[in-house]
Amino acid sequence: MKKFDCCKLVGKVKDAAQSIPVGGMLSVAVICVLIASLLAGCSQKQSKSASSETQTSTNQTTLNQPVAPPSPAPAPVATTAPEPKKVVKKRPSTVTYSDQTYGVSFRYPRKYTLKSGDQIDSASVPMDFAQPGGVNAVSVELPKGLYPDTDLTSAFFRVSVNKGLTENECGQFALPQSLGSAKDSGQPSSVALGTLEMQEVESISSEEMKSADTKYYHLFQNGACYEFALGLSAESDAKDDGTSTMDREKVFQRLETILATVKIKPEATPQVAAGAVTTPTAHDEVK
Repeated sequence: MKKFDCCKLVGKVKDAAQSIPVGGMLSVAVICVLIASLLAGCSQKQSKSASSETQTSTNQTTLNQPVAPPSPAPAPVATTAPEPKKVVKKRPSTVTYSDQTYGVSFRYPRKYTLKSGDQIDSASVPMDFAQPGGVNAVSVELPKGLYPDTDLTSAFFRVSVNKGLTENECGQFALPQSLGSAKDSGQPSSVALGTLEMQEVESISSEEMKSADTKYYHLFQNGACYEFALGLSAESDAKDDGTSTMDREKVFQRLETILATVKIKPEATPQVAAGAVTTPTAHDEVK
């Protein structure tokens, strides 16, 4: 299709207007209005044609450009829950000992050494009952390094039981000569430690290079005599090796803190006498 040429059309109109005589059917004014309308129409068509060509070129350029692939979505960051903090539970500094056979219990420091039965060395420091028949129940020994650079060799807390003694015999003690040559021994005296009322006696013995000091406590309960022995021993060297004499009072204070925690469980005694009439309890079946 041929393009419509507005300029040629305007030229032809001008030529036609010149050929019209003055005073003819068309006036010059009408011809001028017609020429102006034709010029405006031509201008709009040319503008639209140029705009259409520009838009077509732009669309063609856009279609020819490569399409960039969509950017991948960022991978989700794995979040891990924080590890729970480990709670370190500290063990208590003391341990509770409980003897079901004799019903005795006490507390002692965890770092001390507990011994029972044949592990107890009773040859050097024997029991101090007035009559034979005693049994070593348990012993607690202090660490040897607790008092460094001193002449202390051992210190202990020991529990013994004698079920063959009466209450009167339980208040008596054997001769202190059993520990060697006695330098000091006194009569038993009453003493209260913790919740217990006991009889106490102290025996001190010494040899050329060794010395021992033991405090004995007797308590009658549950038809038996309980003996608690607090003892320490020292060994002096003839050579001057820089060791010092132990403070015996401080050592006994440590041992007495164990004795103060002693508890003896009362034995259950039968409450039904011969010939007594019993009444049913909540656990008895009434017939």
